[in-house]
Amino acid sequence: MELIHSETYRNTLLRIIDVAEEKLSEINGKTIVITGATGMLGSCLVDTLASWNQRQTVPVKIVAVSRSAASAKERFYSCWDAPFFSFVEQDVCEELRGFPDHVDYIIHAAGNGDPISFSRFPTETLLANVVGSDALLRYGKDHGMKRFLYLSSGEIYGNPISFSDVFTEEYCGPIDFFNSRSCYPEGKRAAEILCQSYIHQYGVDCVIARPCHLFGPTMTRRDSRAVSQFFMNSVEGKPVVLKSSGEVERSHCYVADAVSAILYLLTDGVCGKAYNIADPDYQMTIRTFAEKVAQFGNGKLVFENPDDIESKGYSQRKRSILDASLLEKLGWKPMPKKTSAILETIKILQEANFAENKEGNSVN
Repeated sequence: MELIHSETYRNTLLRIIDVAEEKLSEINGKTIVITGATGMLGSCLVDTLASWNQRQTVPVKIVAVSRSAASAKERFYSCWDAPFFSFVEQDVCEELRGFPDHVDYIIHAAGNGDPISFSRFPTETLLANVVGSDALLRYGKDHGMKRFLYLSSGEIYGNPISFSDVFTEEYCGPIDFFNSRSCYPEGKRAAEILCQSYIHQYGVDCVIARPCHLFGPTMTRRDSRAVSQFFMNSVEGKPVVLKSSGEVERSHCYVADAVSAILYLLTDGVCGKAYNIADPDYQMTIRTFAEKVAQFGNGKLVFENPDDIESKGYSQRKRSILDASLLEKLGWKPMPKKTSAILETIKILQEANFAENKEGNSVN
């Protein structure tokens, strides 16, 4: 799906640029390697930089990295042949090939991020964070890198010790070491320690982003996260399916706001620090989120039992609230919105689907 066909999405990119213009100006002419470029956050970041570059005489040089050239070309068709864009087909757990001789920034956003992947591929999930981070840190260290930005997760905090606990960056709750589902939070923890080790041993500059549960139109079709499934079902005219009681309260953040946060951290984050990314306006239970998607999509909410694979991949945390005060002290805040980001996501997906179907019909 080419989201760039959606006028609402193009306007969203311009809003990101508007709030982060100063940060974007600082990276003009720089080379940025983005792994996980076709993922939810990575693809929105690439789209934002590509949109920014259209007005620049000295554009940001984008090196998008993903495991599939075919899916990347489909996703980034509008900028694929642009002089500022290049693509590297790469599994970050394997020997790095085709990367540029010089890099200014690396944003490591590659890796499994959905529950079915955690259940089916726990080994690969852990290794993409640890082995992938090591390979990229070594490459950056030897090729002029100014900053390594690691996309961690709010899951590193584990379970809240007390139900009412709010996760600040210093929080450390327990994780079940005997559950393979812990491949994700433990992989993130290990990769964060690896970043700290490279800072200490090699003087590498690293900053860590810890996003909460992100949502937005840039999720992939294979994304099995609950909120992504809500949106895909809604846009396809299907009921929004909730496979739990939905009582878990979580922090959420619109992907466009997460992209502006990444740009703030890229230029203003303090080396060695970690920063939560969350929007307090979207702190709610999963059920409330599902109800809003159903309401805005003119659909209905139904309840089903998850299958065994899904159950094994789901987080068992009853509450996950992130405090983004540290990020806000850098000057970041969620973008002003005329409408709900949930409604905006549905509108973008509907517009992109309409354009795609119209294009397909014109060919037949």
